Amino acid sequence: MILHECYIYTLERSATTKSIFRCRNRDCKARCRTNLSMDTFLSLPTAHCHAPNPELIPAIQLKNHIKARAATTDEQTSLILHKALRTYPLNAAGQLPKTDALALTIRRQRTAPTLDPDGRLPEKLRKTDRGEDFILFESKNLIIFYDKKQFIYFETVQALAR
Repeated sequence: MILHECYIYTLERSATTKSIFRCRNRDCKARCRTNLSMDTFLSLPTAHCHAPNPELIPAIQLKNHIKARAATTDEQTSLILHKALRTYPLNAAGQLPKTDALALTIRRQRTAPTLDPDGRLPEKLRKTDRGEDFILFESKNLIIFYDKKQFIYFETVQALAR
């Protein structure tokens, strides 16, 4: 995205020497062109058919901040939201997405752990946060989980993949 004079542009396409951006408002025909590193305009933005909406800027910045934290940390979703919303300006609260939508944004940024090359769960998923083992048995088709009380949970690998 590019922010220029309170208008927001999104990438429409890239060529070998330039990137072409269009106005975020899809009813608007405004376009601009930049070099591939996006540090210089090759052609300034064309005219817009609407007024700028500077209230959208904090909401977009909030979503980008949340996406970055979700991708780089293992913090709980609620903790990421709480930290990000503490500094959100009140005058832009009308543009704030719903909490459920922000939580979904966080979940989409997180990657699911992959299986080891031999098809087993990675070591991170084999232990609790306190470092205790909780897998009693693991094969290609069956994983048996247990806790300290020896209460046993059976799960098929297909059920875990869902």
